[in-house]
Amino acid sequence: MASFEFELGFWNSIIFVTVFSVVFVALDEYVAKPWREKRWERQAAAGDKEKQELLRVARSAKVVEE
Repeated sequence: MASFEFELGFWNSIIFVTVFSVVFVALDEYVAKPWREKRWERQAAAGDKEKQELLRVARSAKVVEE
């Protein structure tokens, strides 16, 4: 049976941090943000003033409307 040894060296650390960061940002942008906005929309429709303001700010920050 072959043994696999993994050493967390300088370059491996850089690769790990870069990949982790890209995955984290992508998950936030394409998974968490839509969930957040849908939750804010439900709460704003229920009359939550703070969520109405958050939703207004989030919509005004978009550069391109889809």
